Amino acid sequence: MTIDSFGEGDEFERWRSGLFLRPDGTNVDALVGLLRRALDETLSHQGEGPVYPRTGQEGRRSSMGDGRLPESPVTAETALSQLRWWLAGSVKVHHQMFAKNIVPPPSFVNLAALCAVSLFMPNGVTGEDAAETLSAELSSAQALARLAGYDPERAGGLFTFGGTGTNLYAINVGISKAQPDHAERGIEPGMAVVGSWPAHYSQKSACAWLGIGTRNYIPAASLPDQTTDLESMEAACRDVLARGHRLACIIGAGGTTSNMAVDDFVEIATMRDRLAAEYGLEYTPHVHADTVIGWAYLCFIDYDLHKNPLGFSPPVVAKLSRLVERLKTVQHADSFGTDFHKTGFAPYTSSMIVMREGRDFSRLRRDGGAMTPLFHDKDAYNPGTFTLETSRSAANMVATWLGLQTLGKQGMRQLLGHALETAEALRRHINALAGRDATAINRLSYGPDVFVRCYPPDDPAATEEEFDDTSSVRRINQYISDLFAWLSTQRVPDAEQIAVSKTSAAFYTPAGEPVVALRVYSLNPYFSDAHARELVVRLLRGKRQFDATYMRADACEEAQ
Repeated sequence: MTIDSFGEGDEFERWRSGLFLRPDGTNVDALVGLLRRALDETLSHQGEGPVYPRTGQEGRRSSMGDGRLPESPVTAETALSQLRWWLAGSVKVHHQMFAKNIVPPPSFVNLAALCAVSLFMPNGVTGEDAAETLSAELSSAQALARLAGYDPERAGGLFTFGGTGTNLYAINVGISKAQPDHAERGIEPGMAVVGSWPAHYSQKSACAWLGIGTRNYIPAASLPDQTTDLESMEAACRDVLARGHRLACIIGAGGTTSNMAVDDFVEIATMRDRLAAEYGLEYTPHVHADTVIGWAYLCFIDYDLHKNPLGFSPPVVAKLSRLVERLKTVQHADSFGTDFHKTGFAPYTSSMIVMREGRDFSRLRRDGGAMTPLFHDKDAYNPGTFTLETSRSAANMVATWLGLQTLGKQGMRQLLGHALETAEALRRHINALAGRDATAINRLSYGPDVFVRCYPPDDPAATEEEFDDTSSVRRINQYISDLFAWLSTQRVPDAEQIAVSKTSAAFYTPAGEPVVALRVYSLNPYFSDAHARELVVRLLRGKRQFDATYMRADACEEAQ
C-alpha cells in the first residue's frame, strides 16, 4: 500500500505524525504502536527452531526487495510487514538450541534505552550537542577501570565500533609512542606489532588498516591451552628490536575466542620493560590486553570463591579461580578492550577501549586547524578531537551504561556462571551419550566453550586421538568439516533444529596443525541442563545420519 499524494494540510500532518516525534512528544503512542507491530510481526513468524524460518519463502522476495525506491511512500505498516522476509535464515539468539559463536540475548533495559535516547540523536563526538549523554561514556570507563584495577581518576575510555576498533586504537597509541610524528610523516618502515598465534584476526586486520602491514604483525606461538608462549613472544620482540625496527605494541590474550585463554600481563609488562632497557629504547612499547570477551569475568575478582555464595559447582569454581588469577594481571597492561555485545548482554555494536593513562588518548589528537567547525564549545568534553569516528551514537553509551547497572556485578556473575555450568552439563552429556562418536577435547578451557571432536565409525582415533599424528589430525579435520557442511544444509523440522558452529582451530598441535571441532557455546540464560542433553542428543542423531550417508557413498565408490 502506498500513499499517493499529500500537500501541506491535514494529510501531511497525519503522515509526519505517524513517523516523527512531535516537539512536545505527544504522539509517542504512534512509536510504541509501531514497535508493538514490529515485534508482533517478527515473533509471530519466528517458528520453533533456533534459526528464523524460510518456510514458504523459497523463490519469493518481498515486494520491496527489488532494489527500486518507490515513487510514493508506503505505509509504516506495509514496510514493517516485510520484517519476516528480511529475518529469514537469521539466527535467534534467545532460543535454547542456539549455541554458536559468542552472541548473547540483549537485555530489555539496553534495548529500551537505546530506542529512547536515539529519538534525540545525540552524536557522541561533541559535548556541545551530546552534553550529559557523554557522561555515560565517562562513567562506563571509570567502572571498567575499577574492575581492572586501574586508577579511575587517571584512566580513560572510549566507545568504538567493535573489537577491531579497540585493537585499532591500542595499536595507534603504540605507534604514536614509537614514532610521535607518524601522523604527519607516515609510518617508518619496519614498525611492528607482536601478538599471539590464536588471537582474533582483527589484530592483523588492524595492522593492515593502519598501514603497518600484515607481514609486520608477528604472532608468537601458543601453548595447548591457547595462552601465549611467552618465550616465543620475547623472541619475536627481540627479533624486531635487533633489526633496529620499532615495536609499537605487544598484544596479549585476555580471553581468546576459543578456550577463554588469558595471559599473564605481569610477565608481559616485565619482559617489555626489560627489553626497553636492554635496547636503550627512547619509548616504551604499548602493552594491550585483548579482553573483548574476557573483560566480563573481571566481575569475579572480588567474588569470594571460597564461600561461593552463588553456589557454583566445584568444576566451575576451579575454572573461575584460574581465570581470576590471570585477569588480576590485566592492571599491568596499558590498555584493554571490551565488547559489551559479546559478554555484556548488549545489542550490536557496543565496544570500549580503556587506557590506564587516559592522557594517552591525547596522542591521537588531530590538528585543530584541520578540524571542521564542529567543536565550538572549547570547555566541553569533545572526544571527536581524537576519535577515529566522527559519528558515534551517544544513545549506545547511555544504553550500555544503564544495561550494566541493571545487571550489576552480581547479575553478571550469575549469567556468566550459568554459562559455565551449562558448559559443564554439555561435557557430562557428551561423555554419557557419545561413546566413540564424539568427545569434548578442550579440557583446559577457561570459559563456556565446548569443542566437540567427532569421529567416523570405527575410526582408530576415536579411542584416544594422537594429536602428534598429523595425517590422522588432518583426516579427522576433513571429516568434521564435511559433517558440519552436511548438518548445515539438512532440512529438519523447526522443533528438531540446533545451531552450533565450527572452529577451524580449537587449538594447535605441537607441530602447529590446527585442530578442527564443532563448537558449542551458549550465553542464553534460559539454556538448562535438560536443554544441554537434548542438544547433544540431536547433534548425535544428525551425526549418525551423516555417517550412514557417508558410508553409502563410500560403498558406491568402491563398487564402481
